[in-house]
Amino acid sequence: MKIMTKNKKVLKILMSLAIIVTGTLLVSGFGDEEDYDNTKFKDNVVFYSQHQDDETLWAASAIIEAINEVGADNVYMVQVSYGTGIKVFDKEDTFKNMSKIEKYEYREREFLSAVEDLGIKRENIILLPRLDKTGETNFGLMERVALGFEKNLKSVTHVAHTYKLDWHLQHLKNGAVIQSLYNAKQIKDVKYFVKPEYEKDIPSEEKIIYSTISKKDREKIRKACGEYKLIDKEEKREGIGYKSDHKSFERLMKNYNSILHTANI
Repeated sequence: MKIMTKNKKVLKILMSLAIIVTGTLLVSGFGDEEDYDNTKFKDNVVFYSQHQDDETLWAASAIIEAINEVGADNVYMVQVSYGTGIKVFDKEDTFKNMSKIEKYEYREREFLSAVEDLGIKRENIILLPRLDKTGETNFGLMERVALGFEKNLKSVTHVAHTYKLDWHLQHLKNGAVIQSLYNAKQIKDVKYFVKPEYEKDIPSEEKIIYSTISKKDREKIRKACGEYKLIDKEEKREGIGYKSDHKSFERLMKNYNSILHTANI
C-alpha cells in the first residue's frame, strides 16, 4: 500500500483521530524456514511501546524483521506512556524539582535515538504524550490511533505488549487495547511481544521467536541498547533505561531474540 507518501500517510492518520474519537516458529532475518509464511507481517506494521525501552528490550528483533520485510517507510512506532514513574527519578538529585514533562523529555531523548537506531524513521514515530498533554497515560488515544492506522492503511499488523503474560498492569492494558479491537473485528492482524521469562507459558503453536543473526542488524540492537546507557550532561542524557533494568539489556545483547505470541493464548 504505497498510494500516499510517507508524510501524508502519518498526517492522515493523525487527522483521522478527530473522526475516530503448528509449532514454535523461529524467524532469523530472511530465513527460508518451511513455516516462514505464517510469521509474515502485513504491508504495514505498527508497534505500540508502553514505556521507553520496552520496544528495544522486548521487540527489537521483531522491529528489524518487520523493516526487512516491508521496508522502513511502512513500519511505525507508537509510544504510549510518559514513563516517569520509575524509581530512578526519585533516587537521583539530577531530577530533583523537575516537572513531569521535563522528566519525560529525558526518557523521550533516549527513546527517539534508540528507535531510529533500530531503523524506524522519525516521521513514523507517534508520541502520545505529545498529543495528549494531560500528564496521564491515555489508552483511549492509543485505541483511536490504532483505528486510524487500520482505516487509512488497510493492510496492517498491530504489535503490542502481551495482554496476559506480564506482572506490569500498564503492559497488560496496552495489549488488552489491541486484543479488544481484534476481538471486535475492528482490526485484523495482531501479534504480542513478551518478556523472555514468560516464554514457557506460551503454547508452542502460538509462539513466534524472531532472532537477529546478521552482524549488521545485531549492531543496530547494540546501538539502541547503548542509547539507554548513555550519560552525557550536555545532551541531557542520564542512561535512565539502563539504570532501571540493566540485566534485561545485557540479556538482549547475548541472544538478540524477540518472543511474540498470537491472539490465541
